[in-house]
Amino acid sequence: MDDHEYARQLFEILTRPDDPDVPPGRRGDDWIDRGDGFGTVVRVVSVNVVPGEHGSQLEVGFVLHLPEHVDGPSDGTLLLPLDEEWRELSGLGEPEDYAPRIASKVMHTAYRQVRDHGRAPRRTYVLPARDAQHAMLLHVLARNGEVEEQASDRYVLRRPDRDDLVVILTGEQWEQVLQRHGPPQDGSFDYYEELLTASEGPERFLVFWDGDLSFSTREKLPPATAPHPSIREIRRRLVEAEATGTRFGWFAYPPDDDGDELPG
Repeated sequence: MDDHEYARQLFEILTRPDDPDVPPGRRGDDWIDRGDGFGTVVRVVSVNVVPGEHGSQLEVGFVLHLPEHVDGPSDGTLLLPLDEEWRELSGLGEPEDYAPRIASKVMHTAYRQVRDHGRAPRRTYVLPARDAQHAMLLHVLARNGEVEEQASDRYVLRRPDRDDLVVILTGEQWEQVLQRHGPPQDGSFDYYEELLTASEGPERFLVFWDGDLSFSTREKLPPATAPHPSIREIRRRLVEAEATGTRFGWFAYPPDDDGDELPG
């Protein structure tokens, strides 16, 4: 499917009206969460294909219908990856698989716009010179294993009992990360410790994307993540579960035959 047809189908899905038969708190057949105001308070009004440094992108336009007492912007846009190879690697070959993620990102962007409207600029940190920043990076990585610096923007973190992690990061990019999250803090579970501790699964690369660090299954940008089951496959499993009388989903507690199921 070419990019423009993909974008056209996405627009159809994202602008579909609410299904009145879907009870509050549940997701419809398109798997989009509309309980947070998507489609009502925040509506998508355009989905266009635009060129980008790392392949084609989606430019998603949206409008906000805010209460009169809430001061904030009435519209906004965001850019998202669309490159065909990236879509296939990420398990987003079909527009319906990408649509729920886009809806979530639209809501997050809209919320952030309203939250930050009229706020003072984000705090900036007084950082040391680049050589000291580089030492910070090596120190952050070394807290989690043995570091091999293969180039000025490429590091291999060899971790005990886990696969190696390849970090692709220039000095300028690392400075942006430091400005966003602050210098590392020894003796506390800081952002960097949490990030590296959480790196499990097939994402063996840590790259710079959209102003921050992101795990990826590949070195090439945009970062790709391991695919989740497609919506088509989820529907198939639901039908199979209903036909066999089994329960399908995730439960915080063992399901009670007499009670309602928790959403999966």
